[in-house]
Amino acid sequence: MYAIISELNPAASTDVNTYWQKLSMVCGLEAIFHMPTPHLTWMVSQEIDIHHAAPLISQIASREGSISLHTSGLGIFTGKHPILYLPVVKSQKMITLHQAIWNLLQPLMKTHNEFYFPKAWVPHITLALNDLTKDNLACAVNSIAFEQIEIKTTLDSLSIAEYEKEIAGEIIKRFQFPE
Repeated sequence: MYAIISELNPAASTDVNTYWQKLSMVCGLEAIFHMPTPHLTWMVSQEIDIHHAAPLISQIASREGSISLHTSGLGIFTGKHPILYLPVVKSQKMITLHQAIWNLLQPLMKTHNEFYFPKAWVPHITLALNDLTKDNLACAVNSIAFEQIEIKTTLDSLSIAEYEKEIAGEIIKRFQFPE
């Protein structure tokens, strides 16, 4: 599986990693550690033509400046495999960038994840996925819901990440925004 992501800066990554570690120690949640790094996801697909996508992502990144990111609260995507996350407050700059990514890359991707389509996209930073169950979801929520969780940071790059459910992910290519 491939994703177009923006990694969090070191300070914000440390904050998110602290929550990942707490959820692991208190509730036994480990699947999040297959993610390459704390990040915001713009697009997910089973396949991508990397050789054609990379120059397009580079082009998009070269026109961007840093993007402010602000989380607020705690969220759960419900269903058979719930996901615990930090909701990101959408800005017009984020919406415009997300649409540009989709417009250029959609023809190069196969089997898109519909939750990342522009009309359905809920920007977020994932805290737990793939190993949340009826037995440990309450533990996960109770372990962090009463803390003041707020992250304010900036995004300064786009990356192509590759990952599988049971295998640690990796960043294939990173494209910095100009300063």
